[in-house]
Amino acid sequence: MGSHLPQGPSIWRQAASVVLAAGWTRAGTAAAPSSPPPPAKDFRLLMLKRAASQGFMPGAYVFPGGVVDAADRSDDWLRLFAPRQGPPHFGLKPAPRPRAAFPDVAPAPDAGALPDDVARRICAVREAFEEAGVLLLRPRSAPEPAGPTRQLTCAFQPPSGLAAWRARVRSDPREFLQLCAHLDCTPNIWALHDWSGWVTPFARSSPGRRFDTTFYLCCLCQPPPVDPDNAEVVDSQWLSPSEATESFISKKIWLPPPQFYEEMSCT
Repeated sequence: MGSHLPQGPSIWRQAASVVLAAGWTRAGTAAAPSSPPPPAKDFRLLMLKRAASQGFMPGAYVFPGGVVDAADRSDDWLRLFAPRQGPPHFGLKPAPRPRAAFPDVAPAPDAGALPDDVARRICAVREAFEEAGVLLLRPRSAPEPAGPTRQLTCAFQPPSGLAAWRARVRSDPREFLQLCAHLDCTPNIWALHDWSGWVTPFARSSPGRRFDTTFYLCCLCQPPPVDPDNAEVVDSQWLSPSEATESFISKKIWLPPPQFYEEMSCT
C-alpha cells in the first residue's frame, strides 16, 4: 500500500469529532432530579446535516467535528489550564495509548505545543460550539478531575451575548481561547472519552479532503439546545441509533461510513 502513496508531507489532515449522547426521557414521562440515569436504550445521538454547499460530504448527517487548527495547539492554553492541570497528561489518566502508525499520517507538528490528544479534544469541543452552539466547558473553579469522568456531563449554560462570540470563533479559531478565558472556563476535555479513529480512504477523495479523525464520546445528562450555524450545517436531529439506521436504510438521511458504523456500534 505504501508504494502507491505520494511522497512528501502528510496527505491526511488531523481532525476530531465528538459523538454527543444525551439521556432521553420517554414521551409522557418526567424524570425526577434524584432519579438514576436513564437506561442505555433511552438516549439519543446528535446528528448535524451538512449544508449542500459544502465541498466535503454535502447533505450528510454527521457528528460535530472538524480539522485541528493551530489555535487548538497553542501554548496559550497552558495559562488557562494552570495551575491545576498541565503537561504531560492534563489530568487525562491513564495516559492515552499511542496511536497506531499509518503511512504518511503526520505526527503532532510541534512538540513544544499541546499534546496531540489534548489538541484534538479542544478541537472537538470548539467544533461542537461552532457548528451546533453546544458549549462543553468546565469552570476553572470546579474540583480537580481525577482523569476522564464516568459521570454524565451537563453542557455549559449558554451566557448572554454568545451569538457574537460564536461568530468571532467561526471567523478565527483563536477566539475560542478568548471566550474560555472570558467565561473563566476550560474546554471539558475530561468529559470526552476515546471512542474510535477513522482515516479517509486514499482512493475516495481528492487531496486536502482526506482526514485522520479521532472520534470521542461525550455522555450528557440531557439534550442541550442546539442551534445549527446555517453555514456548515443546516439542520440537527437527536436520533437513537436504531432511528438513524432505519432513516439511512429508507434513504431519508445519508450517513457516511464512519457515522453509520458508529451508530451501529451503539445499538
